[in-house]
Amino acid sequence: MSESARGVAVPGTRLHPIYLIIGTAKTVRQAIPFLMLTIFGGAPWWVNAALFALVMVVAVAQWQVKKYSVVGGVLLVRSGVINRSVRAVPNARITAVAASQSLTQRLVGVWGLTVQSPGDRYASTVSLTCLSGRRLDELRAALEAGDRATVPTDPGPTPTGIRRYLAWRRTSVASAAVADGVQVIAVLTTAEMLIATATGSSISLILLAVLVVWFRFSDYLPVRASEFMHDIIEPQGLAVVLITLVVVAIVAGVVVDALRLHRFTLIRDGEVLRTSRGLLGKQTATIPVGRVQAVRVVEGFWRMLLGYCSLQVEVAGIGRVNTNQRMLFPLVRADRAESLIRRALPELPWPGLPLLVLPARVHRRYLTLPLGYAAGFTLLMLFLPGWWKLVAILPLPLGFALGVARAREARWRVDDRSVILRWRRLLDRNTVIAHRGGGQMTELSSSPSKAKAGVAGFKMRFSSGRGAGIRYMVESDALLLLHTVGRADAER
Repeated sequence: MSESARGVAVPGTRLHPIYLIIGTAKTVRQAIPFLMLTIFGGAPWWVNAALFALVMVVAVAQWQVKKYSVVGGVLLVRSGVINRSVRAVPNARITAVAASQSLTQRLVGVWGLTVQSPGDRYASTVSLTCLSGRRLDELRAALEAGDRATVPTDPGPTPTGIRRYLAWRRTSVASAAVADGVQVIAVLTTAEMLIATATGSSISLILLAVLVVWFRFSDYLPVRASEFMHDIIEPQGLAVVLITLVVVAIVAGVVVDALRLHRFTLIRDGEVLRTSRGLLGKQTATIPVGRVQAVRVVEGFWRMLLGYCSLQVEVAGIGRVNTNQRMLFPLVRADRAESLIRRALPELPWPGLPLLVLPARVHRRYLTLPLGYAAGFTLLMLFLPGWWKLVAILPLPLGFALGVARAREARWRVDDRSVILRWRRLLDRNTVIAHRGGGQMTELSSSPSKAKAGVAGFKMRFSSGRGAGIRYMVESDALLLLHTVGRADAER
């Protein structure tokens, strides 16, 4: 029986031979305790040679056994030298495909591929570490073909010499934006990348790490850095030291985000969304449009003041830790977010009417939790020594302001096709636009005091494990959402 008759889109294929080097290095790292024991234990040289030979044998055996294929619309990955295993992922269950290329992989011309599926929120279902550009394109085309058995390909004449090497490295992943029938939705500019860096969390996290390293582990810094700080910066005073550390954090944050977000590009390619980014290493992600359950608009405190937001997607298998894969676009003007989402995902319906605000009688409920925490912090701060007790006047006004902001910004809307929920956390505001039947679970929360006041809370969860909800709203409205959201055929 021929391969096409059996539905073989990609026959059993091994990873690129460069995997031998990567596998050897991984096995050597695992064997470091044994090598240290033989080296410092006075074992003869041939013992270490035998161990290294054994490592090579294991790497070669793993490479020989590990194969991937796409047969009958199912991705199969075979592995295991002694304990054999076969992992099968139907194409119809794949929710996202991400290709990445570190600097080392970029130098040798190979890619890594990860495949996400529902029920695997925190890790990839399948990971293939060494694929050439041609093999990557072949496998991606087979996975995106859905249930089709074969994928039409045109191999053309077989190149030789340097042309074969260049063809082997080449992939359409990096150049998808110039392909026919592909719509470029948005490209992150340098100015937007700098704004995303300045308003993101990278600089603050790096600053915290720099402060800890300097004040607790300064003895372990490189000699030149330590001499520069001790001889030039410290004599100028504590303020200059802090300014220097802030500058270091800003420079480091800009470099990190430049490497991560450089030329972030969002494109629409038929029934899939593709993103690509990266300066030294390259990362791409492919998300089937039909798998997108919702879009999340996140407005951080500083970005809200400047009128910017970031866009994320809710897809099964891409949870909280997969930040890069669920990023739809890292920075966009808030007044242009709806236009960008409509161009990227015209299938996602938007309610034609404005969002509904909460009545004034519900606003008081939003003050209870912030003021309760603020009162607790106030009591603790009264035990601070000296003038530090004056900071006890801050928690109550801040808690009141937070409660008022949460009450004013909580809004919602549901119609026959979609649901929108907006709420504020501590500093950032979230708006989720979802298919009305896209939620995996809905929940109504109440208590005797809430029921007496006619107030309840509503929350919906997606297959990604993330959720959206409003803490306090009118009970009848919460019941309406409970009985309509997640039920595509429910009548309003």
